[in-house]
Amino acid sequence: MAKPVSIETLLACVRIRSDNIGGSGTVIYSRPNGDSGHSTYLLTNNHVIENNVKIEKRWNTVLKRETKAEIKGTVEAHFFNFRWEQRAVGASAIQADIMAYDKEEDLALIKLRSDELAKSVVTLYPKGKERELRVGTPVMALGAAMGEPPVLTVGRLSQFGREIENREFWLQTAPTIFGNSGGAVFLEDTEEFIGVPARIAVAMMGFSADAITHLSYMIPITRVYKFLDEQFFRFIYDSHFTEESEAKLRKEKQHEEILRIAAKEDKGGEPEE
Repeated sequence: MAKPVSIETLLACVRIRSDNIGGSGTVIYSRPNGDSGHSTYLLTNNHVIENNVKIEKRWNTVLKRETKAEIKGTVEAHFFNFRWEQRAVGASAIQADIMAYDKEEDLALIKLRSDELAKSVVTLYPKGKERELRVGTPVMALGAAMGEPPVLTVGRLSQFGREIENREFWLQTAPTIFGNSGGAVFLEDTEEFIGVPARIAVAMMGFSADAITHLSYMIPITRVYKFLDEQFFRFIYDSHFTEESEAKLRKEKQHEEILRIAAKEDKGGEPEE
């Protein structure tokens, strides 16, 4: 018999509102930041927040000319309030900044504009332990489906290593629908976070494509760790890194990229904008 989901996991499920798009997010980090406050980060899908990222012409003080600049807008994270630990009775909206995103990985990380400690943070499945997972393991999907307060569905891990557009996905049978994007898939037993619902399976029938709502592809935890590594947010899962040191590395990487572009142009290469 399936056990009820804990209030801690429900509290970590967030509804995301961006320009004309709704989705879900999951609190994966909330700790003191050394400035008498707390830093809280949420994971979601890139396609949930992508309309809030614009490319505009801006003056570049290093290259001394106009270049295309990335302008990241804010989104809203709606945290749900519960009565009797299970009944949603409203939500509180907090603005959040887009900190990192990857269109190819379809992942994004946002940071709350709040100094308060989050009420709950999910536990990420341990890095490097994914080989211990097995087909048939009970799982549950959680997200703000249809824009509603947290909707829970249950199923099982069905397939590993499904490659779509050169990216690995895992298939599971906990139904997901519109609004689940950016949410979470958990192991039912431990409630450890193992992936992000991203796509509903589709069956090709002749010239038509029908969604199979009881089969869902998720971005596996392996790709989540890869995203955090490449974007220099390793402090989220590894205490050997700090928020400050990773921010410094990101800034250095951005500066190196500007210098690379300038050097290429000095050698007569095509301008990179």
